[in-house]
Amino acid sequence: MCLMPHVQQIRIDDTSATLQLTVVPSLDYFPGHFPNHPILPGVVQVDWVVRLARQYLGVRCTGFSALRALKFSAPILPGRRLSLQIDWSPERQCLDFAYCDGKRPMSSGQIFFAIGAAG
Repeated sequence: MCLMPHVQQIRIDDTSATLQLTVVPSLDYFPGHFPNHPILPGVVQVDWVVRLARQYLGVRCTGFSALRALKFSAPILPGRRLSLQIDWSPERQCLDFAYCDGKRPMSSGQIFFAIGAAG
């Protein structure tokens, strides 16, 4: 089972992380989404942000509250190399994120958690 991208490089700076990723063509999300034109589902992109924030920033993300400013600017295809910027704001209980292919934005948004539910 292949559920996560290949993380090639990581830069962590207190409450932010910049990751260089490869979207592995063998991800279990591609078959059926969409037949003959696979793209990475938006919900998976959001899930990766939460998982990677837990892993690399130590954020305890629970008590989901809202998604805001969510924008999918371009489809993410199998094999794509991306950078992912994640910024954790403990006072706002918010993860800001942006996936980019070079300078081209692919998707971005904010994930909010219930006050007191994330650390």
